[in-house]
Amino acid sequence: MSGTDFSRTDRDTRLHSVAAVWERAGFPPASALRHAEICLSVADHDDRVRLVAAMWANHGFPPADAVQRAEICLILAAPTPSALTRNRNRKKEAK
Repeated sequence: MSGTDFSRTDRDTRLHSVAAVWERAGFPPASALRHAEICLSVADHDDRVRLVAAMWANHGFPPADAVQRAEICLILAAPTPSALTRNRNRKKEAK
């Protein structure tokens, strides 16, 4: 399996894990997947918790619940340590 396959598999796993959080909250699969994509795209942003919590709050979740759900989504959206190591190794090899 190539490095690209590993990173794609890792990203897909993270995407589906985050989408499952949204689905368990009652969102249909397509909407859950779209929200999960947003979570993954902002996972490295400085205001990531605020941005994701705002998505939950926009759907009627109370502020404390929105923040808690945002934190869960962002934990699941974060790259795994092994994925980070593979990325560092690929960058070293490219030099």
